Amino acid sequence: VAGIDSVQRLGRFVYQATTPDYFAVLGTRIVRGRPFTTWDREDSPPVVVVSESMGRALWPGKDPIGQCLQIGTEGAPCTTVVGIAEDAVQNSMTESERFMYYLSDEQPMLDPVKKRSMGLSLGNRLFLRMSGSNAQASVERVRLELQRVMPGTAYVTVSPLEDLVDVQRRSWQLGATMFVAFGVLALIVAAVGLYGVIGYNVAQRMHEIGVRIALGAQSRDVVKLVVGQGVSFAVAGVLLGFVIALLSGRWIQPLLFKQSATDPAIYAAVGVLLVFVALVASAVPAVRATRADPNAALRSD
Repeated sequence: VAGIDSVQRLGRFVYQATTPDYFAVLGTRIVRGRPFTTWDREDSPPVVVVSESMGRALWPGKDPIGQCLQIGTEGAPCTTVVGIAEDAVQNSMTESERFMYYLSDEQPMLDPVKKRSMGLSLGNRLFLRMSGSNAQASVERVRLELQRVMPGTAYVTVSPLEDLVDVQRRSWQLGATMFVAFGVLALIVAAVGLYGVIGYNVAQRMHEIGVRIALGAQSRDVVKLVVGQGVSFAVAGVLLGFVIALLSGRWIQPLLFKQSATDPAIYAAVGVLLVFVALVASAVPAVRATRADPNAALRSD
């Protein structure tokens, strides 16, 4: 048996009143058990659906299905867990604690006074799933229909869910765009810088390379020499950058959304990309080095 009042130390628990179609309309998946049905009425045994995180927190190592949840006080009636929903957020996309429990709107478990004392929302929200992909085009039509069937309401506000989410997502999108822009700019600067260094080094070593060719070095040997130097610079820079990124990960993490600052797949992809850019930047100086004139090198000696 678990009581909401006695486990507040685990974090904040969010309550949501729902109808049987709530999970299908919002796209929240029931991972185990069942959602609410039309049989979950006021005269039937009280039931509850909990999120995956809440189920693990209240009953670690046990199956939450069939467990008893006391909502409000220790002496409250037992509400049986019949389903486990995937974790979802309600007020903020960055919520780390996703302890949510859902009650059927047909089973009024708490009176309004008790709801206020628990900090539960009393606002009414109606979610509609529209056919087609352009929900914005249906906003005014839906608002007029709801206003017609809700004459006591001064004004009905209808907003696409995407607009409500975009308010919180906009800052992350702007940050991601800026990160990508600066990253591409840094990559271009690094490629140009590496090309300049390798090109200058090849120009300084044209006499040496001509002697090597005169002594029997093949074009592939010259290319390997020049490109190898460029790749060695890139590998050294990548390793140094990885160390710096790992050390600064705890400061970078708050700027990321649902992405680890130490994700090995990202590190591997960035390393491969940088080495590839180094290969491309070294290719032109390497081709130029193969054109060194061995006769000119021998005459100068």
